Amino acid sequence: MDKVAALLGDMAERYRTLALHAPFGDRFPKLTRGENYEGLPYMILDYPASWEQEHAFAVRTFFWWGHYFALFLHLKGRYREQYAPKILLSLGSPWRLAISDDEWIHTVHGEGYVGSPFNAEMPAYFKVAMTIPLNQWDNVYDLLEAGFREIMTWVSYPVGERGL
Repeated sequence: MDKVAALLGDMAERYRTLALHAPFGDRFPKLTRGENYEGLPYMILDYPASWEQEHAFAVRTFFWWGHYFALFLHLKGRYREQYAPKILLSLGSPWRLAISDDEWIHTVHGEGYVGSPFNAEMPAYFKVAMTIPLNQWDNVYDLLEAGFREIMTWVSYPVGERGL
C-alpha cells in the first residue's frame, strides 16, 4: 500500500497541473486509506473535489487491493445538471455509467454500472468510471492521466471563465 500511496501522490501532482481551468482545480488533493472495502484494503485520491449536502463534484482515483485502479467522475445536484448531458454525448469505451441507487458503489463490473450504449435511466447522481487492471501497473500513470485528461475536457472552461 505504500507504493500505491506514492503513486497516488505522484498522480495528485500530475492532476494539479492538468486541472488549472477545471472547477475546484485550486483545492488540495485528499488521500484516504481504508482497510475494508468488501473485505480488502483500498486507497482513494479525491482531486479535484467539492462535497456538499446537495451538490458534489469529484474526480476520484480508487485503488482496490487485488482488483484494479479506477477513475471516477462523480456529480450531483447543480454539477450533474450542468455537465451530465454534455458528457453523455461524448461518453464511450472504456467508461461505464453508474445506474445503482447507491452512489458509493465502487465495484464497477457489477450490476451497478453499465457499458456503452448508455441508454439506462440515471439515478439522482451522475457517475462514470473506467478501470485499469493491475496487470497494467507499468502503464498506470499514463492510463490514469489519459482518463483524467478526458474528464478535464468534459468539465473545463476557457482561461478566465470559472462558470461556478
